[in-house]
Amino acid sequence: MEFYDVIRKRRSYRAYRAEMPEEEKVNRILNAARLAPTWANMQGMHYIVVKDPETVKRVWKGVGQSQKFVEAPMFIVGVISESDSGKNSSGLECFPLDCGICFEHLILAATAEGLATCWIGWFNETKVKEVLEIPKKYRVLALTPLGYPVREKGEVVDRKPIEEIVHYNKF
Repeated sequence: MEFYDVIRKRRSYRAYRAEMPEEEKVNRILNAARLAPTWANMQGMHYIVVKDPETVKRVWKGVGQSQKFVEAPMFIVGVISESDSGKNSSGLECFPLDCGICFEHLILAATAEGLATCWIGWFNETKVKEVLEIPKKYRVLALTPLGYPVREKGEVVDRKPIEEIVHYNKF
């Protein structure tokens, strides 16, 4: 799929077929995330691929929205330690930005592979960490089901016109 087609097709899916994605596709998606740039090339992101059906159910409970993703065959969880990134010149921590860049690579790659995702921001981090035995020093910042959509959605159309959001030389 051509890059700009991927951008136009990327959507959040909440209904999945039970069919497990092919391992080759999952590996390509994870490699795309691995190649993303990070603060000082520290590469602090870790990805937990959750395929075991019982563990998937337990992750659903940690998300607290399991009715929406009940058929998703797997999840990918992105974790990073604050110490595996840096701070910008204003003193702001960059680990959330590292995670965002890496996870967006992952989600766009999934779209290119014909798979569905939904970047979940509302979840119980403590529960997810407990289920997946994530060490204390790591933060769970990104989580997505991964699978084939029940139905395809069209291109993204409900966006503001570019003239409303792009400014040249000053705001």
